[in-house]
Amino acid sequence: MKLTFDEKKLLYAYGNPDLALTRKRLYEVAGLTVDPDLNRLVFDFVRKLENESLHLERWYDQMFYFIRSEMECYARMEKLAQDIERDEDWGPEMFEENEDDELSDAV
Repeated sequence: MKLTFDEKKLLYAYGNPDLALTRKRLYEVAGLTVDPDLNRLVFDFVRKLENESLHLERWYDQMFYFIRSEMECYARMEKLAQDIERDEDWGPEMFEENEDDELSDAV
């Protein structure tokens, strides 16, 4: 089962290790959503989770924890990128090397 990034965000925000509870939560989110595009995204994702040919009940909990860890890693990388952008000492000139510079192992 392939998930889009938006579906992964939905699963991260509203998911639960129990597939039935996840479906119920997503139906409630879709009922509260005013934006038609987001509403369509949520309903399509719930229908994807209800597809019985995928036999999700067997491996959904493992998928849930994998997606959860993937999204947490993404959030950490995004925060790291923001920290690097805010750092005043960081810049492209930091990586310039001159021919006169000698490499040393002095610490």
